[in-house]
Amino acid sequence: MRLFCFTFAGGSKSFFDQLEGWIDASIELVKLEYAGHGTRHRERFYKDFFELAEDMYGLIKGMCHPDEEYALMGYSMGSIAAVEVLKYILKQKEISEPVHIFLAAHEPYTKKVLLDLEESARDKWIMETTIQFGGIPESLINNSSFWRVYLPVYRSDYMMIAAYDFERLDLRTAVPVTIFYSDTDTPLERMKAWRQFFVGKCDFVQYSGDHFFITDHSQEMTEIIAMHLLR
Repeated sequence: MRLFCFTFAGGSKSFFDQLEGWIDASIELVKLEYAGHGTRHRERFYKDFFELAEDMYGLIKGMCHPDEEYALMGYSMGSIAAVEVLKYILKQKEISEPVHIFLAAHEPYTKKVLLDLEESARDKWIMETTIQFGGIPESLINNSSFWRVYLPVYRSDYMMIAAYDFERLDLRTAVPVTIFYSDTDTPLERMKAWRQFFVGKCDFVQYSGDHFFITDHSQEMTEIIAMHLLR
């Protein structure tokens, strides 16, 4: 059983290393890297989520036999990535659909605020929002060298998110989904909106913490993942 993982905005595949010490040995974590990120930092960024999905689908298809069982997991922006890849899989019909989807830390709401800002204010907003999420070590918050390298990565991902319109998301699937969230980050009432796209079994699992609650709850999350994938 493979679990294909999609990371957060500005992140790399190493984000999911924290699950490796807990995940059941029968589940292979496949940590996918976006173009322009991490080990693929020399490649150009995607223009939109369609390009991302096309790229990720090609990687998944290359690893899967047509009838092989697998699952998808997306964290934060990775939730949008997982959904768009799922759409691609269902449309192409070249490999079997995933047996389960895991989404985390992203409600299905359009977030266009960045598009409404003047270009000169966007980078400031991106930096402040990223720091607020809790994903930047305190030692790097005022490190100009860090931002010179990583701000373009965050900018590219945030702009894709801002341009993504959930009202145009054409998806209704019975593929079962488990949705992880922190009520202080993405309240349950907003997360419930995922039900309009996932019309089969839809479970919600709450954790304490900020946007990156996975760091403190890796063991619990992997136990739930195993419960759904190893029945």
